[in-house]
Amino acid sequence: MNIIGIYLAAGNSRRMGKNKLALPTANGTVGSLALQTALTSSLEKVYVITKHNEPDWLPREMALHEKCNLITCPSAQEGQSESLRCGILQAQKEKANAAIVLLADQPFITNKMIDDMITLMKEEPLIQFVAASYQHITRPPVLFSSFMFPTILEIKGDIGAKNLLRGEFFRHGKMLDFDDEKLFFDVDTVEDYDKLHHFLNGPFN
Repeated sequence: MNIIGIYLAAGNSRRMGKNKLALPTANGTVGSLALQTALTSSLEKVYVITKHNEPDWLPREMALHEKCNLITCPSAQEGQSESLRCGILQAQKEKANAAIVLLADQPFITNKMIDDMITLMKEEPLIQFVAASYQHITRPPVLFSSFMFPTILEIKGDIGAKNLLRGEFFRHGKMLDFDDEKLFFDVDTVEDYDKLHHFLNGPFN
C-alpha cells in the first residue's frame, strides 16, 4: 500500500501570538519534532503543508530529506480545512491508498504510533480510517483510506477531519487506543510551551 503523511503546518498560532512552530526547544524547533518522527516512520512520503515556500521552523536537512515534500497552500489562511484539502489533493495525485493527517504542534507522536496505525489498516484494508485514541476518545493523528478522500474535500472552514469520525462514518473505521496521554500533547499557548520544555528537560528524558 502507498501510504503517505499530510503534515499540517500552516496554522496561524493565534493563541500563542507568534509562530509557535519556529519556537526553539532542546531538540529543535517545535514544528520539526513531529516531522522528524514522521520521516523515520514507514510512510512512503510526507507532504508538509505550509503557507510559505521556506518555513522558518524547518531545518534544511529535513527539507532535503528524500521523503519530505513541501506544499505551499495559498488558501491556508481560510482555516485548517483548506490545508487539509491541499494535502488530500496531493494524495489523490500520488494515487495514495491512504494518508495519515499529522499536526505539526503534536511533538510527542512516535514512529511506532504511526506504524501501528498503518499496520492495522493493512491488516483490514476495507476500513475507511484508523483513529488514534486515548481512553477511547479519538484524537489526532488519523489515518484515512482513499475511500474517504472525496468526503474530506467537502469540509469547509477552520475545522479538521476529526469531525468526520462521528455519526454514520464512525462504524466504518477503527480506533487504536494508546495509554500514554503525552503522545497527544499539543502546543497552543505559552503555558504549553513551558510544559514542553519541562517534558524535554525533565528527569525522565
